[in-house]
Amino acid sequence: MHTYPRLRLTPLFISFAALGHSALGTAQSDVAAARVTALEEVIVTSQKREQSLQDTPIAISVLDAEQLDILGITNLGALGGGAIPSLRIQPLGNTSTTLVAAIRGNGPTDISQVTRESAVAFYIDGIFMSRAQGLGLELADVERIEVLRGPQGTLFGRNATSGAVNVVSRKPSGEFGVKQTLTTGKYDEFRSVTRIDLPAVGGLSSKIDVLHAERDGWVKNSAPGVADFNEYDKDGARLSLSWQASDTLTLDYSYDYSNMQTAQGYFQAYVDNVGLLPPETRGRASRTRFPIAAFEPSDTDQQGHTLVASWDISESLTVKSLTGYRELDEDVNNNYGGVLYANGLMDTSVIDQEQLSQEFQLIGSADRFEWLAGLYYYEEDAAQVFTLFFSRDSDGGITGTPNTAIPVTDFGLPQRFVETDSESIAAYGQVTWTPPVPGDRLAITFGLRYTEDEKSGERIEGGFSEFDLDTDSLDPTITFDYTFSDSLSAYVKWASAYKAGGVNARASFTPYEEEKSDAFEIGFKSQFADNRVRLNATLFWTDYKDMHIDFPNPANIALSETFNAEKTVEVDGAEIDLTVVPLEGLVVGLSYTYLDGDMPLQPNPLANDGTLSRFVVSQAPPHAGALTVDYTWEPWDIGTLTAHFNATSTDQYNYVSSGEPRLDGYTIMNARLTLADIRFGADSGAFKVSVWGRNLTDEEYVVNGFSVGGDPVDTVTQLFGDPRTGGIDVTYEF
Repeated sequence: MHTYPRLRLTPLFISFAALGHSALGTAQSDVAAARVTALEEVIVTSQKREQSLQDTPIAISVLDAEQLDILGITNLGALGGGAIPSLRIQPLGNTSTTLVAAIRGNGPTDISQVTRESAVAFYIDGIFMSRAQGLGLELADVERIEVLRGPQGTLFGRNATSGAVNVVSRKPSGEFGVKQTLTTGKYDEFRSVTRIDLPAVGGLSSKIDVLHAERDGWVKNSAPGVADFNEYDKDGARLSLSWQASDTLTLDYSYDYSNMQTAQGYFQAYVDNVGLLPPETRGRASRTRFPIAAFEPSDTDQQGHTLVASWDISESLTVKSLTGYRELDEDVNNNYGGVLYANGLMDTSVIDQEQLSQEFQLIGSADRFEWLAGLYYYEEDAAQVFTLFFSRDSDGGITGTPNTAIPVTDFGLPQRFVETDSESIAAYGQVTWTPPVPGDRLAITFGLRYTEDEKSGERIEGGFSEFDLDTDSLDPTITFDYTFSDSLSAYVKWASAYKAGGVNARASFTPYEEEKSDAFEIGFKSQFADNRVRLNATLFWTDYKDMHIDFPNPANIALSETFNAEKTVEVDGAEIDLTVVPLEGLVVGLSYTYLDGDMPLQPNPLANDGTLSRFVVSQAPPHAGALTVDYTWEPWDIGTLTAHFNATSTDQYNYVSSGEPRLDGYTIMNARLTLADIRFGADSGAFKVSVWGRNLTDEEYVVNGFSVGGDPVDTVTQLFGDPRTGGIDVTYEF
């Protein structure tokens, strides 16, 4: 077995990171407007009502609008930079708009199929995003992103066995305002974001966001006149309306649209035991190994409608309705450039998907109780057409010369047609009781969610196959939260979650059952030294029953199988988050996550004879950490200067549960220098200019990989992350 060189985290970095609050979780917003002398309160809605971060007994990280701006996070894929160490987000490889997500080491690696479900639930303004396709969309005017770590089955429902990501958009202000940001950077990167807030008319406030982002590919295609690898061209728009119909009734509506044209990442051959590929650098390539003429970007279109109605029946009772409808159309084009040996393997995938969801919430309080009850309905229809093509004579069997270009052909292979329908209904409730103990320091929370799922589908690929799944799940949670003082609290929590079953369309089309997770957590939250120090920590022990394991077939990378683990998989760990204001204007954030995954030997689905094989918990680096440093100088006559530095470090880990691809550890460093509040008149608005750099040391790191062939493997391929980039942002706000 080939082993990649290991980059170890330095003891110094670990000793600092072991103290850390998602550094990137609370620091930067405190820096933006003025010199910081104390930490401000952070508000979250992780329990469907507004609460202080420090009063919420959940392991949660928060990035607000200012932090996202400073970190250069303009889409969910950018969270893969390690800002939140427990969260791993990576491009699928064959399309950067499809995101592979895992929290605390649990997440499927092959999420491109419409018959598969994720272990991380993504929500935008309360609406569940069911497909991994399109998650790479550019985000418009986000107020904050909340990452809830650990099972979230009671309040966030199905497909949250490892956690949830909750994106909250900024609402219209009702006052006129304009904000324009222009970005230019390396590889001809250009980004424009326009926000127009309009004055309220008759209680109706409105806001329009328009954005465009483009960048050339940083792996140049040797073939002239065609796409380069990693290039993109994205457009998006969002209309937000907020109507204060009365003193007690508010209606919020939004429509969003995005189009993304993205070229896949470039897979390099790290190991070539067959000798068919021309020599290629072991490091990150900047040019393809040979011309790849049959290559064009993938095209992803999506749009969505969201309507949220909130009616305050009384001071202690609120009714909410959340209605969401979304459509997704994607045309994926991939060319692996001969690295898979299958005559220049190409594939196309056409996806049409639509979903409808309706949720009702009843939020109330009475005496010593706070409670929430809800009903949820969701349906999805999706179809996918998958085709294999070939564009190169890898072994010379057709033309007599290896690696000779040939006309694109499917060699008579059948297309794969897949259709699937899903329907889910759920009822849930959660109540928090403050018993009459001295000081009202104890709070006990109990929650329960019941879910029923119906899922069916069919596949045509040389023959006809179909499946039908009916499952249900009861997911409880219980929390004991004790407040020792105004600055210190601790909680003990047990929570469960449920991930719907499905089928793997690449293999037998045999249904696998649902996955269940149970987690026990002990955590504490503290804020002291006159609010200059915030220290939160969590210990957790998680059991996954019937865990979904993806098993790629090394002999044929186009085939893979998914099965339920026969034995319980355990992932234990710790998360420590720290934010400190050591002196006026300086904020330091540190964070650290430790993961210990244990997967017992499991039956090999390819052997079909009960043979036990070794699998590993994928996407679970033992150590991951983040550091941020922000300093704001005393204001000058021309503006306010702020310097930002951040570093994220990840230990080596396996990208898949079996095979060769074990990814190196790596450390990424970024920086930004901002001069804000530049004014040329009292009523002229303000400019802000930022100079930034990402991956300052030009670290060569791998974000995806897989092996091809038997044992020993024929080849190991790998996909590199972005090289060093830099640029300038200019923002005008009036």
